[in-house]
This record gives sequence, C-alpha cells and structure tokens, in this order.
Amino acid sequence: MGQVLQKSATIQAPKSKLGLGLGLYFNIKLSDRWYLHPEAIPKYPTGVKKFPFYSLGDPVLDSLFQPAEITRKIKNITVPVLIRYRVYKLLFVEAGPQIGLRTKAKDEFKTGELSYENNIEDQITRFDAGLVFGINQRFSAKISSLAIGLRYYAGLTDIDKLTAGSQQNGVWQLLISIPVGASKEKNNGGAQ
Repeated sequence: MGQVLQKSATIQAPKSKLGLGLGLYFNIKLSDRWYLHPEAIPKYPTGVKKFPFYSLGDPVLDSLFQPAEITRKIKNITVPVLIRYRVYKLLFVEAGPQIGLRTKAKDEFKTGELSYENNIEDQITRFDAGLVFGINQRFSAKISSLAIGLRYYAGLTDIDKLTAGSQQNGVWQLLISIPVGASKEKNNGGAQ
C-alpha cells in the first residue's frame, strides 16, 4: 500500500545501517596494470536505522507505534563494472558505474515487544544507478590469493518517490575477496 509520508514534529536524521553482501567477480587482464573487474552481487542490502516516524494510515497502528524505532530495509541485486589499476605491487585502485535492481523494500516498526512491517516497494524506485570508487590490496601474487578492500558507492538516483528532496544511496563497503575455482598452480605475476 502506498502512502505519503507524514513526518512528526521532531524529525531525527536517519542513521547508517550495517548489512552483509555476497557476490561474484571476475578479473580480466587488459594490460600489465589495467584490469576489467565486473561483479554480480545478488545480495546487496541498503537502508537506514532510526527512520523518522510517519503515519501508517491507520489510527490504531499509529497510536501503537508512534514512539517506534523504524528501520528501512531495501534489498537489491547490483552489477558494478569496474576498471582496476595496479598502483604499486599488489595495491589496486578501482572505479566505475554500478546499476541496481530493487527486489524488496520494507520499513520495520518496533516498540517494546510489538513489531510491524510496512511494505514500501511502491515508494522506492525499482532501479538505482551510481558510481563506485575503491582500493584493493592482495596478499600475494598467486591467482588464488585473498584480498581486502574498501569501497564507496555514490548513488545518483533519487530512490524515494514520495519524500521531498533527493534521497540517494551512499554505501561504504569493507570487502574480503576469496577466489573460488582459481587454479593454485597459476601465477599471474602480481596481477589480479
């Protein structure tokens, strides 16, 4: 059910929400320093905690959840297509576009033992697009080497159709890359 958000008189700024993502990636060597790095991330959560209260359109629910803590949970499937550049030895920087498809969207109201889920899929845009910037460090030159990284996604799409102003995703990610299916005998000379 879609409704217009009615914010309370004391508006709080939403807080960041932690989530766990899971995806697949490929590294395609273009030259000694340049790589194409496409990914498919079927589990890419976004959202916020402490979302400002709004009316559910039902006086009974509104009276029960007026002091509720609201957590907005949005699930997406995303596809970043990054270009990586090897800066020094096993240190890489990366950047590129990312598109996302929203699969679920809900607000969870909680107060004491009571909870309520409000489906907001009609309110959140179906597609999201933005830019990704990051840094990645591999542990060894072997193709089967683990890597860690830090990445930021800057959304360019206004994701909330009903709220005034622009509501873009901004996502910080701490990455742990675990190669699966990479041959242990191969060595790509420090490339990823």
